[in-house]
Amino acid sequence: MIKEYIRQPYPPFEDSWRIVISISFFIAFFMLVFQPFGISGYNGSLKAYYEMGYGVVTFLVLVIDLFIFPFILKPWFAPQEWTVLKQIIWQIWIVFSIGLGNCLYSSFFLHFSNGVNAFLAFQFYTLVVGLIPILIITILHQNKLLSENLKLANEMNNDLSIANDLPGLDERVSIMAENNKDKLDINLSDLIYIGSTGNYIQVYYLVNNEQKSILLRNTLKQIEEQVKACHSILKCHRAFLVNKDKILTVKGNSQGLRLVLKDSAEEIPVSRNYSKLLKDIASS
Repeated sequence: MIKEYIRQPYPPFEDSWRIVISISFFIAFFMLVFQPFGISGYNGSLKAYYEMGYGVVTFLVLVIDLFIFPFILKPWFAPQEWTVLKQIIWQIWIVFSIGLGNCLYSSFFLHFSNGVNAFLAFQFYTLVVGLIPILIITILHQNKLLSENLKLANEMNNDLSIANDLPGLDERVSIMAENNKDKLDINLSDLIYIGSTGNYIQVYYLVNNEQKSILLRNTLKQIEEQVKACHSILKCHRAFLVNKDKILTVKGNSQGLRLVLKDSAEEIPVSRNYSKLLKDIASS
């Protein structure tokens, strides 16, 4: 059971700058008030500034952890591959790296012992303080998001089941490349979805009930303008437009919502910013 739980999807961290600033101020405040790690015995004239320096060290460590590492190690941080286990491991690493940074800072600026025992003491107390909140927050947050997204998915599925019983009008859709020469003219009923890849868009559609695709040089924003008159084509993610009439069902997990489409094996993600909009449209 535990093995299955830690493999569940987990939303990647968001609002990173707010996290960095909040934790850095908390550490600085904590060091000023409680003076752990033997700091209370230090009597230098710049003691308060050195104590606040722990907040600066924490800030720098978190910038490396939350911005530089995810940029360098993009495959490991892929949102679709992020799980409860990865979230726990990553947060433990963050606590460990903060402890390491503060240990080095104490050794260099406050001339504390830089031996193995001092290092282990810093890591022990940092992990003890941070480990339990990390586990509790991770589990509660994952369960909260899972519950919210499952509820939203069920509501949308109920709305879709009603909408799918109503007859729709077919129409022609023209999708043109930025050179105004290459284009695709199809019936709306044959359009499945449009995905964005850099400066190109990939259109997935049906020909004689078989899925085809075409690559056109254009941005998704420009395509949105071209098809804005067609209310059945919806934006659900910064990289996807979908045909509302092709949505079979909506899946929900702690990472968010995903659309299962007719005539496609690909599940399309729904960004949090678009989930409420998509629900309103599905129910209309």
